[in-house]
Amino acid sequence: MSDVDTPYELSEDEYRNRVGVLTDRLRDLQVRDLRSIRSAAERIVEHPSGTTHTAESAAELLGVAVDPRAVRPTQIRSQRVRGGRVLHLLRATVWTPLLLVDATNGRFVVGQTYLSDPKVSAGATTKVALAAPDSAGTIPSLVYRGTRQAVATALDENADFVRRENSWEADIRRNGILMPLLAGHVEYRFTDAPPRPAVGVVDGTSRTASAHRVLGLTESEIVAVTPEGQRKWLTRFLKGLNADVSALAITPEPDYERLFSSESAVNALTAEADLIVGWGWDAHAPGRPQGADPTYASTLNLALGAQNIEPKSFSAEAQGTLLAERAVNTLADYGMINPTELVYALGREDLTRVAETLGLSRHRDERCAWLIRLMTSPDSARRKVLNETLGAKAFSAKNRSRPTIELALRSFSGYDGPYLERARNAAVHALWADVGSDWDVVSRPDDESLAELEEKALAEVHDGSPGTHCHEVAARGVVPLLALGGLGVDRGSARYRGQPAVVIGRMMQNEWGIQQLMATVRASREDRPFPRLDPEGNELPDDAKANTPSYNNDWLRERVLKEDVTTPVTAAEEPEKVLFESVRSAWDAFEHFRELKDPPYDSLTDDKWRDAAKTAGRLSKNIDKYVREED
Repeated sequence: MSDVDTPYELSEDEYRNRVGVLTDRLRDLQVRDLRSIRSAAERIVEHPSGTTHTAESAAELLGVAVDPRAVRPTQIRSQRVRGGRVLHLLRATVWTPLLLVDATNGRFVVGQTYLSDPKVSAGATTKVALAAPDSAGTIPSLVYRGTRQAVATALDENADFVRRENSWEADIRRNGILMPLLAGHVEYRFTDAPPRPAVGVVDGTSRTASAHRVLGLTESEIVAVTPEGQRKWLTRFLKGLNADVSALAITPEPDYERLFSSESAVNALTAEADLIVGWGWDAHAPGRPQGADPTYASTLNLALGAQNIEPKSFSAEAQGTLLAERAVNTLADYGMINPTELVYALGREDLTRVAETLGLSRHRDERCAWLIRLMTSPDSARRKVLNETLGAKAFSAKNRSRPTIELALRSFSGYDGPYLERARNAAVHALWADVGSDWDVVSRPDDESLAELEEKALAEVHDGSPGTHCHEVAARGVVPLLALGGLGVDRGSARYRGQPAVVIGRMMQNEWGIQQLMATVRASREDRPFPRLDPEGNELPDDAKANTPSYNNDWLRERVLKEDVTTPVTAAEEPEKVLFESVRSAWDAFEHFRELKDPPYDSLTDDKWRDAAKTAGRLSKNIDKYVREED
């Protein structure tokens, strides 16, 4: 069975005409020699308003251009992006088989296994997400590090993801890639092989991955071949296509399947792309810092949300991830955190040495507490930057919660998978009300230091004034409580559902709550199930059947809130009946109202119609909002 379905039969004249057009298109497609690429790179680099690329990196970038001879520095334009930045772009026609689906986009980094997970070593054979890219100094290039296998697997899985979410294969076969891509220089610095320069598509990834599928390519096959090897493959591929089309021209009988297959390949072979050749501050943007230059990685991160034209592929978790990464990248650009702290905050690589450099322990509860402190800092300058990046008018625990905990949950990804979705569900409500007060995180690498923290926090509780140590306990315990304890599972009553911040806030204020939080921290360090303590602070006997997220959630809420939080089935029957009857009546009324809008009932004004539509829309929106945010 052919991959290409014949859409319809063609007349003899139309068939011959399409073969002729295909022949002309192929005649214009030639793989240019390296001299023309180097010449184009030199023109770009030497021009006063050209690029910060070196001649070598510019040649690696322009190696994907179909006709480098047509590239001129005067074609470079500036595009404003978020955060008061600009990207300098060069439009060119490029070969899609020479491109890679880049891993920068925030959609790819949600729920993957990270090297920051203490259970994953740098040489692990399991699939891990690529570490957060570095900026290569003044060169607009992203630098990824990892083993060849990790990089190849991550790229393949990312391409599979975007094809699954937003496939363009059918459209590309018929029409080609119609919208321009956004691509830039990438360098993969393998830990077990020589470096591999490439050009990565950061926006238009689904179109690129779909084009690769049409051409029968995978990302791992592309990254395994050197740029020189890629050009040789492309020359052979074009030669084969020319032979097929020449055969079509001389064959007396129409061969529709071969024609459509050749047209699909030619359509997928090239695309328009904006190649990133530089970046910087927008000269007209207010409030930019003096004496500080934005990094390329952070500028690209800020640009992605504005560039992306496929918002349906962004989950709420991915949006939280993008916001969080933008926030910490912007803090680094403004010099409010140093490069080591930025790596620690992003949490997408092995952090053992990084933590030691910062004077912290390798434990994930410590990184979670450090992140919460960073994102809820009482420092006014940091708060202003974070508010602007997160789109918040003022500081609140709620608008800090989701992006903060998205970064913190990276320490749990891969191995605590069954709990993570529930943890994300509760993340929007997980930070307690006064999290922005003045407290700090101290390195606590062993049981003795944890015991000291617990003792000081209990002393604050006994004095009737929970203070800095109680805050540190909560900051260390909140994410393990979400991930291991199941806090936020949709099993509580409507009154308390979706309010873990209330639970955390109350646990900070009593002896049992401090002990339970510390027991959860110790369990996360020792890879044990969620511990449940009795009112005296003793651990209850382990019951494997009862130690489930749902049960733990109900148990925790009932223990903390001192109320029965389980809704009996019988009590739910009556409101359920009323709800469904009311929705049915509302729908019938709206249908009847809509009929009156159609002829011959045309006496209703547009204002009446709009009011009815708004009322119906508001009802649907309110119900949907309650289900998504409160549950």
